[in-house]
Amino acid sequence: MSLHSLLIFLSSLAIVFSYHQYREFKCKTPTNTIRGGPDRAECHLELKAEETDTGRPVPTGLGCWREDYKGEEREYCDIVCPNSHTVFISFIDQGHRACFNFLTYQLEKKDNETYLWRSGKCLNSTVNYRIGCKFDDPFETQFKTDNDVISHLRARARRV
Repeated sequence: MSLHSLLIFLSSLAIVFSYHQYREFKCKTPTNTIRGGPDRAECHLELKAEETDTGRPVPTGLGCWREDYKGEEREYCDIVCPNSHTVFISFIDQGHRACFNFLTYQLEKKDNETYLWRSGKCLNSTVNYRIGCKFDDPFETQFKTDNDVISHLRARARRV
């Protein structure tokens, strides 16, 4: 077996042996504006085993907090992908007028956790994100039930 063939084989094993989960992060304003209106969006997380599954909702606002970053307000939300080796945004609403990657929203990894932050007009906009997480071990080894996830998010709010 050539070195090239061996590398391809080993890469395919790494892909096969990762466990994935998905998140829907949904923010909604009273007027459904996508341009950044006067009202703050309320956001909630939905947990999904597969991208096309119906989400299991987490209470609105749980796991989120506000923080100042270089004079700008950011809202950070824990997306519950601890110890993941890959986290990515696979979808955001098309035609959005206030949420721009790297400027008004972004995934950020701190220690072993990943957060989605939003700022500027994106804080006052209706927007939906689909986020994927890839793990070396099944997600259920970290959280046996959704109640464990909710407890984790409640503890997050107290730590910050």
